[in-house]
Amino acid sequence: MFCPSCNAPNRDDAKFCKKCGQPLQVEATKIPEAAVVSQLSAPTKEQTDVEDISSAPTQIISPQQMVSNHNRRWQQEIEREQASKQEAAQNQDQAVNNQQVVQTQPPTSAPAEPPATNEPAQDIADMPTVIINQPADAELVPPPQPAPAETAATVQADEPAPIPPQPAPEAASPDVHAQETTAETAEVAEAAASDAPAAQAPAGEGPSESTAQTREEMEDEGVTQTPSDELDEAQSSQDAQATASADFPVLAVGTTVHERYEITQVISESTDQHVYSVTDHQGYQHCWNCGSEQNSEGDEFCIDCGAELQNAVYTMHEYPAAKSSDSDADTFHGTIVNTFVEQGRTYAVEQAHAAGNAFPNGVHLLTASDSDAGDVRRSEPNEDSTLALVLQRVHESQAFPVGVFIVADGLGGHDNGQEASRMAINIIAERMVRDLLAAPLASEKAGETVEEASEDSLAALLQSTIEDANSAICQVNQRDKTDMGSTITGFMVVGDFAYILNVGDSRTYMVRAGQIYQLTTDHSLVGQLVAGGLIQPDDVYTHPQRSQIFRSLGDKPNVQVDIFKQQLHPGDILLSCSDGLWEMVRNPQIESILNNAPDPQTACTQLLETANTNGGEDNVSAVVVFVH
Repeated sequence: MFCPSCNAPNRDDAKFCKKCGQPLQVEATKIPEAAVVSQLSAPTKEQTDVEDISSAPTQIISPQQMVSNHNRRWQQEIEREQASKQEAAQNQDQAVNNQQVVQTQPPTSAPAEPPATNEPAQDIADMPTVIINQPADAELVPPPQPAPAETAATVQADEPAPIPPQPAPEAASPDVHAQETTAETAEVAEAAASDAPAAQAPAGEGPSESTAQTREEMEDEGVTQTPSDELDEAQSSQDAQATASADFPVLAVGTTVHERYEITQVISESTDQHVYSVTDHQGYQHCWNCGSEQNSEGDEFCIDCGAELQNAVYTMHEYPAAKSSDSDADTFHGTIVNTFVEQGRTYAVEQAHAAGNAFPNGVHLLTASDSDAGDVRRSEPNEDSTLALVLQRVHESQAFPVGVFIVADGLGGHDNGQEASRMAINIIAERMVRDLLAAPLASEKAGETVEEASEDSLAALLQSTIEDANSAICQVNQRDKTDMGSTITGFMVVGDFAYILNVGDSRTYMVRAGQIYQLTTDHSLVGQLVAGGLIQPDDVYTHPQRSQIFRSLGDKPNVQVDIFKQQLHPGDILLSCSDGLWEMVRNPQIESILNNAPDPQTACTQLLETANTNGGEDNVSAVVVFVH
């Protein structure tokens, strides 16, 4: 039977065209097979020799065979079209519009003898399979699940039939119909499989490549993995991480690496990198502030900038022995100050950049000074002298201080010790006012540009000033045949730096973060004995030769002065004092008084009172500066 719409050959008892899906007119009585054969046109013998794909058994065919079968079918259609040209011409437009649209109108009942004016009742089981050619890049649509008979029976007449349809379980149709439907369904499946690129993998690809390609195609097509697949992948990832962690364990807090860096905190950990916060116990090898490597073991402060060298904090990165070569390059936010390899692991020590200016509004100084003869020598002249000279200006909301703070201790037992200390203080004050304070003011008044003083020029000014004081005392001694002298200690503050000076056994301390540090070195016999390890530090308070010193002003024409630079931090406290104070008040007690004093003047008063309470054997003097 030929379809009146598309002239496609169909079974004699077919109710719908297997090519376009249009309903076919069928006789009420079944036509015998012999009659069907007798009604065939002349080229029946030739057609018998050609393989008909619609009646072929289920088989696996290649895309080339599929194209060949379609070509033969189209040739047969052309030949039959010539015989029924008139009937085909009437329905040509309708066939073109419905080539790729399958419409079905299954009836609700199947009468044995349909009326002549109505379309015959059809069973969904007898619906033909229609092959719609898809482009090569079309997505593979999985076949739907078989629908129950009750659901198929309730399909409305205007709804399109599913593609491809599946026979209902209760469908009662001849065996030959079932075989033909099965064959056509197999053709559709094979054609779809041949069009799907994922089904044809090159022979050279391995299983891993095929699996990766299938996964990518599934992601492109929006196909998600099942929960079981995700669980398997998660479990595999956890197993891999556990293996990597076992091979690359995290170091415990308190571990010392390279005999230098103590781990204080584990910042982060991963399979290819661990990040720690560490404390450097050998800071003398590299100054965290200026980068100097000229310090020696045991130095607490840098000889170039005066920064504290002990317990500097760094960030340390740890890498395993075999790091993945395709991993991204690490990005450091600071400066790498050291790298080394230990036990097959690579370490990089990073110093964070400064968080900005510690004094956003400039440096503010609060200062006070005081001196007392001491309880034991109350009836004798006080040979100590102090100086607190400050010029602090605020311009455009920025405070920039310039100050000089000195304690001079006239040598006891020498003639006119008080005169030596007073002379030293006067010469220092006069020189500093003229060159350090007045010179910039005069330049500004004249409209000249005032350049910021360099570190070398400030150190040279301080050195020459002390030398002037020493020369003046030596000249007086030579003129008057006297033997007066004085020790001197103190500091000059310019901006956020302090320049520490010292000659003799008077001391300058600094309290930072609640802890006291002795900045100066005693130029005395007991000081050398302590440095050489011959006596303990506490022996300097009771040693019988503790009063013997090696350096003082007025002793020699050329004096050696210790001068070094110290960076200031907000909250620092600076103290310069004579030996009458530090011999009577030990360092822990000095630290406690400075930390608890509300202001510099209170601190000075409490220090002097404590010295007298503890014995007051010598003149007591102090200069205290709070840095804000």
